[in-house]
Amino acid sequence: MKKTIICNIPMKAHIDKSVYISEDNSIPASDRRVSFPVNAFIDAAITETAELKVILLAKEDEYSAATKNIELFKSELAAVTDDKNVSISYAVINTAFSEDKTVHEQLMGKLVDEIEVGSHLIVDITYGPKDLPIIEFTALSFAEKYLECEIDNILYGQSSFSNGAAVNTKICDMA
Repeated sequence: MKKTIICNIPMKAHIDKSVYISEDNSIPASDRRVSFPVNAFIDAAITETAELKVILLAKEDEYSAATKNIELFKSELAAVTDDKNVSISYAVINTAFSEDKTVHEQLMGKLVDEIEVGSHLIVDITYGPKDLPIIEFTALSFAEKYLECEIDNILYGQSSFSNGAAVNTKICDMA
């Protein structure tokens, strides 16, 4: 079964690696330290042959570390799927860090274009500017209604911060 992972890529330069616990038995999470909560979920949830399409959403400005974080995501996902029979393809959607209506429209169109008919969708909304979840939820609604997709999970990596470091990290499902 094909699963489509949609993940927001952070703009900030440093992302803490954490163990994301799950307080929900239906949301497995590994005890591996990761920067992206969805990778803790994939590590624990994907146990058999799987085909993943990963759509990475990156916002860019002159200070953004999104390009570096895309590579971090890819290497982390490769590490968690290394011992599994997983096929992974990537699509990266870069848009300007702007609240301009045309940027939102372009992102929405590109995201819907990348979602394949009949996909099972897993979304990680942990990182990114405030406009991304709004656009993603709209795209998910469209995908359910018109592309025969199923939303399996909408994940959020919750954490508190102590002296600038992520603590008390857990993974939550908002679906």
